[in-house]
Amino acid sequence: MAQVPAQTPASSEQTEPKQHPVTARAIVLGTACVTFMAWGGHYTRNIGHTTKMAQDHLPWGVMVPFIIITVVLNKLIQKVRPQSILTRSELLVIFAMASIGSALPSYFMAHLLANIAAPYYFPTPENGWATELHPHLASWTVVTDLTAVRWFYEGLPAGASIPWGAWMTPLFWRLSLVAAIGCFCYCVVAILRKQWVEHERLTFPLMVLPMNMADREPKGFFTVGFLNLPVFWIGFGLAIFPILWNIIGYFVPLFPQIPREFGRLIIGREFPPIDTRFYPVIIGAAYFIELDISFSIIVFYLFLTFQLGFLTRLGFETGPPRGDTSQFENWQGLGALCVIIPWGLWMARGHLKEVFRKAFLNDASVDDSRELLPYRTAVFAGIASALYIIGWCIASGMSVPIALVFLGLVLIVWLGITRITIESGLISCRTIHAQFASYHVVGLTNWHPASMVAMALTLTWHRDLKTALMAPMANATKLFEDLRVDRLRLTLAVAIAVAVVAGGSAYYAIVTGYETGAFNYGGIYSNSVQNTFNGAVAHIRDPFGLKREMALWSLLGVATTVLTAVLRYYYPWWPLHPIGFVSATTYPANRTIFSIFIAWFAKFVILRIGGISLYRKATPFFLGLMLGYFTGVGISFVIDTIWFPERGHSLALY
Repeated sequence: MAQVPAQTPASSEQTEPKQHPVTARAIVLGTACVTFMAWGGHYTRNIGHTTKMAQDHLPWGVMVPFIIITVVLNKLIQKVRPQSILTRSELLVIFAMASIGSALPSYFMAHLLANIAAPYYFPTPENGWATELHPHLASWTVVTDLTAVRWFYEGLPAGASIPWGAWMTPLFWRLSLVAAIGCFCYCVVAILRKQWVEHERLTFPLMVLPMNMADREPKGFFTVGFLNLPVFWIGFGLAIFPILWNIIGYFVPLFPQIPREFGRLIIGREFPPIDTRFYPVIIGAAYFIELDISFSIIVFYLFLTFQLGFLTRLGFETGPPRGDTSQFENWQGLGALCVIIPWGLWMARGHLKEVFRKAFLNDASVDDSRELLPYRTAVFAGIASALYIIGWCIASGMSVPIALVFLGLVLIVWLGITRITIESGLISCRTIHAQFASYHVVGLTNWHPASMVAMALTLTWHRDLKTALMAPMANATKLFEDLRVDRLRLTLAVAIAVAVVAGGSAYYAIVTGYETGAFNYGGIYSNSVQNTFNGAVAHIRDPFGLKREMALWSLLGVATTVLTAVLRYYYPWWPLHPIGFVSATTYPANRTIFSIFIAWFAKFVILRIGGISLYRKATPFFLGLMLGYFTGVGISFVIDTIWFPERGHSLALY
């Protein structure tokens, strides 16, 4: 069971408009939310240095405005003009726009802009960019004006103006690629929506909170029904109290702090330590994960921990020590995805046959009138956008075979992350990069230097996988159940969200870069982007340096996933789920495993003691844990913005 029961049909009829569930005011409010995100994603990471507004699939930059709209704005409207209160459908549109937009403004657009500006700012005789990189770098992909990039990184001289002309060409081609990626992801989600939601009945745990917040309660002070329950406020207080207590320390540095972690569990020498971090928001979200899946994540995490320890003791190389995740875990995760994704598509073969019959034969027996897009549009627009992405990579210097291998791996990784978020309910997950996997699959000795440089350019739109665009789009399909009758407006809302965030954050980041000097941002704009192109140069100079044998660890992931799937197929009682294994290989599952365990144990005990009835009664408590954290982060952000500009305090989960 994954969510609180929906309202009664009578109540839903009262709240749903008769026409156009996707209203103009919903799109306007959603646009306001994504505009806030376009500003805040860059500000919180690079200027304010406070809690990052957008770095996962349920970020505070989405939830705090949504709390204000559902709790405060709707209450004001109810008092002034009750008949104009925002409906459930409108609230879900607003949340979906903000959630989809949250994938882009922080990591995604920062990597994109740094990648455009860096190649002609950081060359030195030592790094060899001028001799190894520039000859193979397509000029239309980067800013080549040395003055423009120097002013961007160091700030405008007095009286000078931003040299927009130097940015226009690379920015146009980069943003066109973003549009193609957005189109491709939306088309894939439109094709698979029915399989995920109706055939497999996946639970979409991350959408439980917004769906319940959108349900209107006719009785009680709050329009959000579960806010009127005392058990909610217990969870809310438990989550927000440590944050408010620790905020005192912002002003009084010696004030004692309430810790969020309780040390590390050390199993033994060479074994990775187990973090014991207490995150109320993770506990709240993990409560809505199916018990067998959350149990599987815990068991497989311990399994991987023991594997790493034993293999290291035996002298096997498993890659860098576990920080984000080790190469050992990354390769096992890719091996698992190479089983789970094809198997999932095979299970969907009946549905996919209907999709392609409708797309290519216009089969009248296939009804796609209530899908996000007509199947013909989804298939052909998806093919066109995929061809554009491949063409972009080839035009930038990548060979055709490498481009095809790369995009195939990208699709596996994106579908894998999407599947993890909509089934495992992880707020965030990062796995192996398709670029890294491509190096091993093809072998760098078979690459032309131009392909290596072109691959470095892709480390903008396929870099930080915690915010992969396909995942929030897929999660939004659960919210769109009652909105698909208005699919033209729905598609327009999604397009506006992507366009406003991509264009707005690019504009704001460029302007502030010229005002204050982007070099001062550090991180993505400095060390990270230098590592990107230094890596390309290193591969050009020494294509034999890659340890391809590391990829063999993926076979262990394949074997584990196949064995788990077979056991689950033949023995229904088998408690481990394949999606739990691939989820355990991702970051930050290794940082949040203790909180996932608490949620699993609490849910297990609740169901054993009181069954589904007690589970439902306890649900507001766990929703309170989530809203308490988000509210506390919002308060911390306001305090940082007013009293601690440019030296804020992070309450990030990892």
